[in-house]
Amino acid sequence: MQFVKRMRALGAVIALLGSISFTTNAQEITPEYTHVDLDNFIAVQKPAMPGTRTILPPNDVSFTGVLMEGPKQIKVKYLFEALSVMNVTPLPKVSHRMFISSRQGKVIPVYVEDAAVEEIQKKIKVDEEALFLAYHVYNYSKGPAVVVRGLGKK
Repeated sequence: MQFVKRMRALGAVIALLGSISFTTNAQEITPEYTHVDLDNFIAVQKPAMPGTRTILPPNDVSFTGVLMEGPKQIKVKYLFEALSVMNVTPLPKVSHRMFISSRQGKVIPVYVEDAAVEEIQKKIKVDEEALFLAYHVYNYSKGPAVVVRGLGKK
């Protein structure tokens, strides 16, 4: 049990160090969300070790991207495990994923909070650019895993 606790603590420290080094270049657009360049964010946010996932304390970010595929329902078991490890309570209601493209054409899957699904479906169309408000939860082989909670004003 002590080993597991130490490994979780080590993972949290590594994640914090990685996020601190990245967000120093970020530009604040609101007190709540740190605006990040999506291409740079994807390039920098990788797991601590290849083939693993690095769980992070949830960090609010905003980014501009192009909706490539709207929200579709999926199972999100690992997201809830990651949020539980970081003691996030209450857990958000998340059962959707969508795909967003960066300006350089890098496409990433993102989770979508259930409360944001209708707003996204009504306000933006596929191939349309938008400002997304999200929180960064973990890094894995495809880059950052984020949960979109809504849209911002561009």
